[in-house]
Amino acid sequence: MAKPELTKELMAKTLKELMKIKPLDKISVQEIVEACGLNRKTFYYHFRDKQALVSWIFDHEYASLTDVNQNNSTIDELIEHLYKNREFYIAALTSNAQNNLREHLFQIVNDALTERISFLLGPSSLPPKKTSMIAHYFSHALIGSLTEWAKGGMKTSPDEEIIDFHQITQDCLVFIVDQHRSLKGNTG
Repeated sequence: MAKPELTKELMAKTLKELMKIKPLDKISVQEIVEACGLNRKTFYYHFRDKQALVSWIFDHEYASLTDVNQNNSTIDELIEHLYKNREFYIAALTSNAQNNLREHLFQIVNDALTERISFLLGPSSLPPKKTSMIAHYFSHALIGSLTEWAKGGMKTSPDEEIIDFHQITQDCLVFIVDQHRSLKGNTG
């Protein structure tokens, strides 16, 4: 593994350890680098702020996930990953810092939902602005739900979270697509 990757992993491991004893919002970059034996310049070479480090941790861990059977959606895998690493993600999702993990996850969820909408539409399509609005709506709903789940300590199983959200979202998206098709059929 390349040295920059090892340095990032060291900072990630250190931040996770610090978060076991102190809230994320109370941890400074100086504390992270001192615990690593590095300097601030090294930190800022790799990350613009500690929230970028939190997002890197998520990306690094989440990218290694694979659904061998291809049965799960991106959102299912996301919820399962958050739950398996809940100690870290409860702290990260409930942080009020700018550029936080919620914003990062929003983009990931929004991209996944945009793909799902396109899949459901099949050969028909919606104007890009309408597709974007629908994806944004459901992305905000999911990120809000995940944040509330984290604030509550992620006490319910991911299966409960996935089933509830997935079914509601799926039903609503199918309804929206069907409405679009019926409106399109009535005007054509």
